[in-house]
Amino acid sequence: PGVGRLCVLDYAGQEQFHKSHGVFFSGSNSFFILLMSLVTGEEGQQRTLKDLMDEAQYYLSFLRASLDGKFIPTVMMAASHGEYCSNGQRLLQRVVSEMHGLFHGMINITEESFLLDCRESRSPEMKQLKR
Repeated sequence: PGVGRLCVLDYAGQEQFHKSHGVFFSGSNSFFILLMSLVTGEEGQQRTLKDLMDEAQYYLSFLRASLDGKFIPTVMMAASHGEYCSNGQRLLQRVVSEMHGLFHGMINITEESFLLDCRESRSPEMKQLKR
């Protein structure tokens, strides 16, 4: 019971996987989660707002182009490694707000976004995301 009702695919952000993504972007009932890391490198250096904006715009543009106008996708944005950034929620909200403006009418970006603490798999944010 319930098999086939939900299919979760991790598309990975690496460029070598981009060609295969379009195969899975077909259903109008699809829901996408754009997960970005707030840090870069092994030192956990915080990424800039510009870097996060550029990444979000790149992937949302890629999604839109891959769908070729077949339907308006719904995307929820999330950020990992929030434990390293005291202003992580503010950064994520800025990115979500900017992407709303850039992709209005082309992509349905949810108002709700998630800042995740990657050290804790049972965090309140992770539980909420699983719902």
